[in-house]
Amino acid sequence: MTDIKLIAIDMDHTLLNDKGQLPENFTDQVHALKEKGIQVVIASGRPLYTLADMFSHIEDDLIFVSDNGAAITKQGEQLFNSIIEPDDYRKLMAFTLEQNEAAGIPILCALDAAYIPKVHDQYDQVYRTFYTNIYYYDDFASVDAVANKFTVYTPNNDAVDQYEDIYGPALTKQFSATTSGKEWIDIMNKNINKGQAMYQLSNLLNITTDQMMAFGDNYNDIEMLAAVKYSYAMANAHDDIKAQANFIAPSNNDLGVSTVIQDLLDGNC
Repeated sequence: MTDIKLIAIDMDHTLLNDKGQLPENFTDQVHALKEKGIQVVIASGRPLYTLADMFSHIEDDLIFVSDNGAAITKQGEQLFNSIIEPDDYRKLMAFTLEQNEAAGIPILCALDAAYIPKVHDQYDQVYRTFYTNIYYYDDFASVDAVANKFTVYTPNNDAVDQYEDIYGPALTKQFSATTSGKEWIDIMNKNINKGQAMYQLSNLLNITTDQMMAFGDNYNDIEMLAAVKYSYAMANAHDDIKAQANFIAPSNNDLGVSTVIQDLLDGNC
């Protein structure tokens, strides 16, 4: 693996443990990888502003692939952004509201904030884990925002079932749609995903996907794992995700990402 030039890492249940904590040595590892000429990429369904807040201490040492591949940012410069047309996100809003409330709560993921119906602010604590900027509205007709993702929060943690029964069949012809954990259904423009972001980075950085390593655990990581040579599914990942990976890393709670990175730094893999 001496040819690796980029490591892409999913966040939830991959880099973060189940308490939402980063490995204590992650900052030191990012610096050590940088010294070896290896770029670290945080590849997440979370928006850029949340990732920038979480990694403010090493922001300039990272590339952010945010909103499941809809945006790529390096040192504050937007390298790529796939904006959803307002007519399209209004159609997504209308479709979501046509379903019963148990099928999910609509969230417009704009570049500046998450726009959420005020009637659903009882889940504020959950939202703020992923969206540090939130705007609650009374009437969606008043919302005029620039957005690159639309997401549906399923408070019953049945995102996969809701996706398979409702959102997938209805939306995947026009949009990219995927589940992100048990509670989120993410919808982006067609052909937008983390895997496509790896190909974008290949062109932008003049490296090949054979020189990339990636870690993931969920359905929104499948394209990314399929795109790179050194693909790692976490031990805690679903079997469907493991089937897309060439390697298995220890679980997120066993510091799987940092363990593999340390082996790489020590020349043991």
